Amino acid sequence: MGKVKTDDFNLEYTLESGQIFRVNNINGWYYVNTQDKFFKIKQMRNELEFYGASKDFIINFFSLDEKHTKILKEINRDPFINSAITQYHGLRLIKQDPWECLISFICSSASNIPRIKSKLNALSEHFGKKLILDEIPSFAFPLPGRINDYEKIKAAKTGFRARYILETNNIIDCECLYSLRNKSYESAKDQLKKFNGVGDKVADCILLFSLGFYQAFPVDTWIKKIMQLHYFDNRTISNREIREFGMSYFGRYAGYAQQYLFVFSRMNAEF
Repeated sequence: MGKVKTDDFNLEYTLESGQIFRVNNINGWYYVNTQDKFFKIKQMRNELEFYGASKDFIINFFSLDEKHTKILKEINRDPFINSAITQYHGLRLIKQDPWECLISFICSSASNIPRIKSKLNALSEHFGKKLILDEIPSFAFPLPGRINDYEKIKAAKTGFRARYILETNNIIDCECLYSLRNKSYESAKDQLKKFNGVGDKVADCILLFSLGFYQAFPVDTWIKKIMQLHYFDNRTISNREIREFGMSYFGRYAGYAQQYLFVFSRMNAEF
């Protein structure tokens, strides 16, 4: 069992904010799958208790070493984003593995969180190794190149995404994927969009949640609705214009603003 002290962090808001999908809350513990790790974690005030992962991993994974107060100060530009930050204070961006994040958000296209979770769990069961924690069975996320049976991919109820997943698995160069961290935002995004099933929104999610591009501003239905209402006087506007405005208006940590607005939008549908 490990412990770590933390300020300005909320485990619930972070894990349930739509960044990561293979998470279950069981008897007060969050059981989390990421890559080949299966760990449990809970929060008691300003202390995290965890089992199945190292302290260094937990600190990095949950971005606990970031200057969170500084980040929030930079994006807190107006009363509306201030409301989102105040209500969901402590939400942080998770540092995911780019390969798992890529497949996760290909699966997210035209889907919702429970269905995405189901698809990823099924893919892991079909292609990953078995893991057990507290007598609870689970599966590691498949290594690159292992998601190689089209019928099993379809059996995971991936629908039209099955072909994209198989193609991505067959051509993936993980060294190249991980090296995108060293490229410009535009160049990294262009490279990601070469994968079938990866458009602007999916690419921005991968850039934001796994490659360290905190300026990325993914635009989905929730973000489009809330941005049009509160920043564009309810005018119809394109996803590209919303994305460009968000990146310019909120600056280098626009992705943090996006995540607070996304959660606020989902949990407060009437705004």
